[in-house]
Amino acid sequence: MTPPRRIAAYLSLATEHGRGVLRGIARFFHQRPDITVLKFNDPRAYDPAALRRLRPDGIIARVATRRNETVLAALGVPVVNVSGQIATPHLPLINTDDLRVGEMALRHLHGRGYRNFAYCGNTTHLGSMLRYRGFCAEARRLGVSTPIPQHILPQGDQNAPYPDATRTRLAAWLQTLPRPMGILGFTDRVALELDEACALIDRRVPEDVAILGVGNDLARVEFAHVALSSIQLNTQQIGLLAAETLQAMMDGRTVQPGETLVSPQKIVTRLSTDRFAVDDEMVALALNHMREHVGNTIYVEDVARAAGVTRRVLELRFRAVLGTSVYAEAQRLHFERALELMPEPDLSLGEISYASGFESPSVFASAFRRRHGMTPTEYRRRLT
Repeated sequence: MTPPRRIAAYLSLATEHGRGVLRGIARFFHQRPDITVLKFNDPRAYDPAALRRLRPDGIIARVATRRNETVLAALGVPVVNVSGQIATPHLPLINTDDLRVGEMALRHLHGRGYRNFAYCGNTTHLGSMLRYRGFCAEARRLGVSTPIPQHILPQGDQNAPYPDATRTRLAAWLQTLPRPMGILGFTDRVALELDEACALIDRRVPEDVAILGVGNDLARVEFAHVALSSIQLNTQQIGLLAAETLQAMMDGRTVQPGETLVSPQKIVTRLSTDRFAVDDEMVALALNHMREHVGNTIYVEDVARAAGVTRRVLELRFRAVLGTSVYAEAQRLHFERALELMPEPDLSLGEISYASGFESPSVFASAFRRRHGMTPTEYRRRLT
């Protein structure tokens, strides 16, 4: 009997990202008795001799240094990288589309009325730099002309809190920023540090500082002083595609080194960004009414009535405060809700359209195509 082929998976198993990738790998190899998956925490440095003794038929790994890429590429077995820390020209890379993460984050904060933005990450991780680049690019597209400040944190151990001195410097940086401010943290770990730093200097979240993280790691986002909003990544899809790519390589098919990027799934909104940063009480009343009724068709007349003004007055105030019309903001909220629901497998597109306040699935499909350049079905297919 032919022994099963052995796949070594080197992942950060203490993080939600690593566990999600592992679930995707398991999903691909489910009911495959000819495959055995060996799970390991990724080391700082791979030991060539230990890897040879293990005799894996393939490896899925986080490759965070140039040395590790060289060691793994020299083994003579198929290797797939699932870390976006560095570009790996000698290995196939399956990773999150970090530019899109930054774009999605800026749209979320901008849509809540924030016009001051900042980013907190590091410059040793390619993914962090790409998220900042996407964040800035989307800001420019939406008409934000001022440069977006960036605070650089040391990389350190991703499973440990930052030293007190690092947090003190972070708090001092926050004090230099105008309020209200919307900040994207490179990861949920960084977002949690932002929350701690705000507490040190009595900055209110989200009234003074809205904080958005990445990863939706419940071990972090729900233990902040204020529950943290976060961008949920499609880590299971990363794991599944990595396993599929590795299988192709082990079967002798040609797989060229290069990147396969997976779109983030959605923003999970919690208290840290759950408000609108506008000083105009009338506009704030209107926005709150719109959010409360986003699951129904929003009519401008109803919004004006809830704000206690005429439609014309409300339109003028929206233009002055938000630079948009009441109808356009209502459409944005409807689409925001639809995108939040898209990854839910138990909901049909028809159910999503009604739950997002569209009059019918056909109206939703037409409006979605005009806004996103693809049908809802095509968009959803990209998430799976």
